[in-house]
Amino acid sequence: MNSEQRYRNTLRGLTPSPDWQKNTLEAMKAAQGKRTHLRSRPMVFAAAAAVLALAFTGGVWWSSRMETGPDDPGVARTPEPAVTPTPSPNGPIWNDTFSIVTDASQAMGNYPTVGRLEELAQLPVYENPIPTEAEQRALLDQWVEVLGLTITKTDWYPSQGADTMGREPTLEAECTDGSWLSLHGLNSLTIYESPNQAQLEETALAYLREAGVETAQEVTESYSYTAEQFSIQTTWWMDPDASLEEQLYSYSFRRTEDTYGAKLTIWLPPTTSGVDYPLCSAEDAIASFRSGDYWGSDYTAYPDQAEILQITLEYDIGSGQPYLQPVYRILFTQDYWVELIPALLQNDGLDASIFTGVGTAYVPAIEPEYQDEVPYRRYFNDGLAHHTPEDLP
Repeated sequence: MNSEQRYRNTLRGLTPSPDWQKNTLEAMKAAQGKRTHLRSRPMVFAAAAAVLALAFTGGVWWSSRMETGPDDPGVARTPEPAVTPTPSPNGPIWNDTFSIVTDASQAMGNYPTVGRLEELAQLPVYENPIPTEAEQRALLDQWVEVLGLTITKTDWYPSQGADTMGREPTLEAECTDGSWLSLHGLNSLTIYESPNQAQLEETALAYLREAGVETAQEVTESYSYTAEQFSIQTTWWMDPDASLEEQLYSYSFRRTEDTYGAKLTIWLPPTTSGVDYPLCSAEDAIASFRSGDYWGSDYTAYPDQAEILQITLEYDIGSGQPYLQPVYRILFTQDYWVELIPALLQNDGLDASIFTGVGTAYVPAIEPEYQDEVPYRRYFNDGLAHHTPEDLP
């Protein structure tokens, strides 16, 4: 797979072009000072994430979940902020970035920790070392045998550096059936262009299975900045009788993701033993977000005024992590985002009122006094996606 194919398969057309950015800025300037009709906020369901020209973040839709009310488990409700007036869309809010969905419920996940955050006082953190080419080849050979594939050629791309998004080297392989394999570090194996993707997913899940567990499944409905709809189906092994820590481990490290039907990703267990660290509270994580100190590709100039829809705990297994560690995932929205959406969507004649905006913020869950030992990072477009109070207007 050449560099152009790798780039296209990674981004899938979700990164806005320079022309799109230019047109969007012009449209937003023209719209400044104009107000659109604010529709009622949709009711909150338990469901999945969708993105607007951004990296997907792991939200999910669980079709068997029922509509939830404001007092149901997993929906975090916070007091009204001290500053109540909605900001006028004439300044910094035009710098806000968020995901577009047709209902805020599409960005809420059925994580094992929903409604159970108080049960966890500590969790293990796993070191994520940079593997050698030989270690990657040994793991790829193992999975090729499991999946019943035959490799015809391979290409190895070394690490771009310990402090970059590309810290994990990549080993790619072409197979006789036309499929391409991409082993990213030792954490994930992605399969492109397979004529038998469903069968490969079934085989991979069977290999990851342990006794006494059953499969759970989620489907994400997502929208790009052109309003094109996508879906991601996630399947993992779940033991309903296991501890919450064990369920979270399986959800994070023993799962598959079918992305748009175009690629299959197999997430693999850590290769190192975990070391337990104490967790800060969800309230502390919310306070950090409210102050403007959080991570992620989404940004709001007014985190103190955001409506928090849900807070959960998950492992961040994204690219560039020196440690695989738990983070708080905070799902939020802003009333004024509905005024920005018409200028963001590049689809003439589309009724923009069917869309709403949601953002996702990540806050390290490890107690601050230990965060120097297990530093956290999150990337977007190969830059650190860390927002600080200094970024606020």
